[in-house]
Amino acid sequence: MFVGIDVGGANTKIATSDGFVDSIYAPLWKNKTILYDVLSEVKQKFEAGIEAVGVVMTGELCDCFETKREGVLHIKKALSTAFETLKFFDSNCGFKDGSEVDKDPLSFASTNWLASSKLISEQYEDAIFVDIGSTTTDVIPIVSGEIKAKRTDLERLKSGELIYSGVLRTNVATVLKEVEIGDKGEECGISSELFAITADAYLVLGYITADDYSCESPDSYAFGGRENEEKSRVSAMRRLSRVVCSDLEEIGEDSAVGIAEQVKKAQVEGLAASMVRLKEKYGLKMVVSAGIGDFIAKEAADSLNIQFLSLYSIYGTKISATFPAYSVSKLLETL
Repeated sequence: MFVGIDVGGANTKIATSDGFVDSIYAPLWKNKTILYDVLSEVKQKFEAGIEAVGVVMTGELCDCFETKREGVLHIKKALSTAFETLKFFDSNCGFKDGSEVDKDPLSFASTNWLASSKLISEQYEDAIFVDIGSTTTDVIPIVSGEIKAKRTDLERLKSGELIYSGVLRTNVATVLKEVEIGDKGEECGISSELFAITADAYLVLGYITADDYSCESPDSYAFGGRENEEKSRVSAMRRLSRVVCSDLEEIGEDSAVGIAEQVKKAQVEGLAASMVRLKEKYGLKMVVSAGIGDFIAKEAADSLNIQFLSLYSIYGTKISATFPAYSVSKLLETL
């Protein structure tokens, strides 16, 4: 059995080549040593049947590390403590031993999207691959089986191939600059406080459930021992109301729902803008989508009249939601 591990800043995702997947909320920025506990659990679960473990990561960007170099080496050390047969996926789409990570740590930073893109490029030669997760959105051009995207997050942000916006953890104030409120649709500015996140919008709109709301809410400190209430629809509407320095009593449910709808509209339009640039640059006519936010990808593709394929229909929800971990396990299996 081959295991893929995707170490993110908020979640560590695990997948096996035969289809088992799991996602563990493990916020490294709060406690970077949490990774040791998480990996110990994974080892106990799979140790007997593991042939090799493939690794990708993005958690090196957490601000508990002074540099990405430090983050990569910390993640590598934690993994090496738990597993013996480790293969790290690098920016050239190759697998390397831990000794190579020590020599050039930055070649292994932010490689999770690349593993997914490599697997997709072997199946769909010409496509825009989109993966919308809890925190970010990858928009990757694949042309004649070649991944055309830049290799660093900095360069991908410049090119629109990385959108730092997802469907759970993104601050609503970074998605919207103003909203329309009330029956008259009056324009209203946005508070820059962390009052609500995109998970609140999609819980209110019914795209996710309370169980899918896997991160902490912005006001989680106020719900000690009342987790069900924290992730309720009415609590989410209250948080959305605060975005306009108000409360649910003042603006009403319709306006709170309206804010949620405008969050979705902004994310769809932002993704569509990136898609259309890649479509025109490379002549691509198909979108292949993974991740928990593929409903956004579908709406963006439909708005551009581009053929849309959700990996959910092929692999199911769980694998689609943890596609980088699954991809690295399958790539390792075929070496």
